[in-house]
Amino acid sequence: MQPLSELRGLRYPDDYVIRMFFKEQLFRQPGRVLELGCGSGNNLLLFQEFGWSVTGIDISTDALDDARHNLGEGAQLIQADLSSSFPDVPGEFDCVLLPSVNYYIPRQAFTQLLTELRPKIQPGAYFYIRSRLPDDWRFGKGVEVERNGFRLTCAETGERGLLNVFYSSEELCDLITTRIGELSARKCLRVRFDNPQGGAIINNSEVVIWGRREFDSAPC
Repeated sequence: MQPLSELRGLRYPDDYVIRMFFKEQLFRQPGRVLELGCGSGNNLLLFQEFGWSVTGIDISTDALDDARHNLGEGAQLIQADLSSSFPDVPGEFDCVLLPSVNYYIPRQAFTQLLTELRPKIQPGAYFYIRSRLPDDWRFGKGVEVERNGFRLTCAETGERGLLNVFYSSEELCDLITTRIGELSARKCLRVRFDNPQGGAIINNSEVVIWGRREFDSAPC
C-alpha cells in the first residue's frame, strides 16, 4: 500500500463502507470486490489491504489514473459511462459497491444497470449502495429533467451541470429487490450531516443500504 502522503485523490474510504466492512467481518473472508464509480480507489484500498482482489469502474480517466497509482498493477480498472451501459466485466463478485454513483445516472438507465449487474453478484455476496434522499440540500436546485431528477444549476458543491436523481428509501429498496433480489440481514441507515462547501453549509441527507443477496432470490 502507498504511504498516505503519496496517495492521490481521495485518501479515506466512505465511512459507511468502513462500517459494513468491519461489522460484516469482511476482513476475515477476502474475495473479489467490484466498485461502480470507484474514483481514485479510496474504498478499494481498504479491501485490497485485507487481501481482496479489486475491480473498479469510473467514467473519469483522470480518476482512474489516480486509482492506478494508489492501487498498483494488481487492480483491474475499467473506464466506462455507466449511464450508457454496463461494461463487460469477467467473473462474479463477492461484494459490489455503489457508494456515490447512482444519483448521477438517469432513473431508467440506473434500473437497467441494476438488471445487468445482477448476474455479476454471487449468491451470498454483499451489496452496498449510498444514495441521496429528497430532503437533501441539492433537491430542486436546478432544472427538473425527470421525476425527482434535476440538472443542477447551483455552484456550491461543484456539481453545476450534473444530473442528480433523488430516491426515497422505500423506492430504492423496492428497486434493489426487483432488480437484484432480496437482501438478507438488510441494513437501511439514514445519514445526515453538514458540510462546508463553496461558502455555504450543505445539508446532506442520504440513505445507506447493504445486505447479502439471498441464494434463492430472483428478480421480479
